[in-house]
Amino acid sequence: MKRLAVALGILGALVAAPAAADPGTDLSVSGVTIDHGHVRFTVTADHLPPGVSLDSASLSVDLDGVALPATVTRTAAPPPKPREVVLIVDTSGSMAGARLAGAKAAADGYADGLPADVALGLVSVADAPVTVLGPTRDRAAFKGAVAGLAAHGGTALYDGVRQAVTLLSVPGERRVVLLSDGTDTASHSTAAQAAADLSAGRASLDVIAYGPDAAVSPLAVATGGRIVTAADPSALRAAFAGITATLAPVVTVAAPVPTRLAGTTPTMHVTLSQGGTTVATATGTPVALPAGPPLVAASIPRTPRWPLYLALGATGGGLLLGGLVVMYLLVGRATVRNRLRQIERAAKGTGQAVDREPNSLLDAAVSATEQVLVRRDYAGQIEVDLDRAGIDLRPAEWTLLRIGVAVLGVVLAVLALPLLPGLLLGGLGGWFGTAGYRRLRATRRARRFADQLPESLQLVVSALRSGFSFPQAIAALAQEGDEAVAGEFGRALAESRLGGELEEALLRVATRMDSRDLAWLVMAIRVQREVGGTLSEVLETAVETMRERARLRRHVRGLSAEGRLSAWVLAGMPVMLAAFMFTFRAEYLRPLYTTPIGLAMLTSAVLMMAAGTFWLSKVVKVEV
Repeated sequence: MKRLAVALGILGALVAAPAAADPGTDLSVSGVTIDHGHVRFTVTADHLPPGVSLDSASLSVDLDGVALPATVTRTAAPPPKPREVVLIVDTSGSMAGARLAGAKAAADGYADGLPADVALGLVSVADAPVTVLGPTRDRAAFKGAVAGLAAHGGTALYDGVRQAVTLLSVPGERRVVLLSDGTDTASHSTAAQAAADLSAGRASLDVIAYGPDAAVSPLAVATGGRIVTAADPSALRAAFAGITATLAPVVTVAAPVPTRLAGTTPTMHVTLSQGGTTVATATGTPVALPAGPPLVAASIPRTPRWPLYLALGATGGGLLLGGLVVMYLLVGRATVRNRLRQIERAAKGTGQAVDREPNSLLDAAVSATEQVLVRRDYAGQIEVDLDRAGIDLRPAEWTLLRIGVAVLGVVLAVLALPLLPGLLLGGLGGWFGTAGYRRLRATRRARRFADQLPESLQLVVSALRSGFSFPQAIAALAQEGDEAVAGEFGRALAESRLGGELEEALLRVATRMDSRDLAWLVMAIRVQREVGGTLSEVLETAVETMRERARLRRHVRGLSAEGRLSAWVLAGMPVMLAAFMFTFRAEYLRPLYTTPIGLAMLTSAVLMMAAGTFWLSKVVKVEV
């Protein structure tokens, strides 16, 4: 009840005395320049209300009523006006012990949190106010003054406020921060006199009530300051941090100038608003806008047209080349021509070029490419790879197709990426992508061959038991079987009809399809021919063995599916996550490839990923 009576008395004194005017928010504009079609300037604010900040959402700029889109950034430069703060610390007897120790620690943290341009002073209040330190930017001197504070006597808060105002000597932002745990008990001044001094000095008062029962001075309300309560040392540090946040930072504003204002001198208006309400306005700043090209060029950027024409021409050329190659290779294929080419290849030997008279531009390109491949001894291996994949193209045709896809990839990549990355990624992606497609198709065809082989050989066994000879049974399989077994066995039968041995042709099929089962079958047929016996029984035994091995292979593959999936996830997740972060948060990954320690970490990570992927591949791979 006694504290309530004191507070009511203070309020009555303030009502009876002349009201201390709120100093209000002062918005200052300085350093106006014109740079590349943009007006740039610095904005500072004094006595910002709680919750108001200088950001792009609250600052608006216009030139004689023409609104400009503003971009606001914080800067470390000092404000054009000086800033001073005087801290009043209650050192009465009630603050002795842990309270004063907590207040000292919070005051040191407050000094560290203030911007370097703010001058900080210290006044202690007991029976009478004492100026411990005048406003200074020397934080070490301030902390030394705080360390020497000692608690004793009563509390002369109003006298301390009036003495703190006298220490604020420079024009600019002026603040008084009062830390107390009780009411005034020893002042010779009144609350009205303290409020009048604050108003005359255009200073605001922030009050931190330390302790749950501390009385709060109404002076803070009269000067537009803040009132914060703190019941313990941690809350006291948070209160000081909140007071520090009210010191507005220095911001730089940039806004593009419309072309129609070039050569004029409009008046700039800067408005600070909060929630649709205007807080402060800075007006009357004339801006002399040049009439030269920089302003016009900045407001209407012009892009040269030749890169667009070049990109369109390259796109058309690449699409035309790719289309011609695909049309020639796909449309110009006939069954009779393919059969003749296989017979020619079997007659002259694998890898030998067939002389053809070029009758078109693409024919000439195919002939030239074929000569290069034969001269460099690449044609044989490419033809074997194409046979494994079941691709009905000659080595020269396949090479031209890869070149066309690479050119098309370059064109598309250059349109979406910069020139050098587009050339590398598009060309390498098209060239190696076709090679990957060929390997994938060969792998799938070999797997399909292995899965169909036992059932197809069962058809041969049935034909042998019906009285067919072995070549006739193979011919029946070639006519009634499924690809890829029927195609490969038909090719082996065709080679035997041209004068070769059927077993040798089947052995070449086994090599081409990487089928150990067929190789063992050929070996069993040769043994049967040497030692005698029933061929159908030999083949049936081989078929049962193949079926058991296939069943075991599928069982093992099912058991290891979880491990293989885990290996794919573990190996691909870092790469996919890095690609995602590089696309959306490139600045987060930039230290990895721009700093020495980042490069070392990236190199070690890649090496460990390679070792881990190799180890996982060996763990999940089970041979049957």
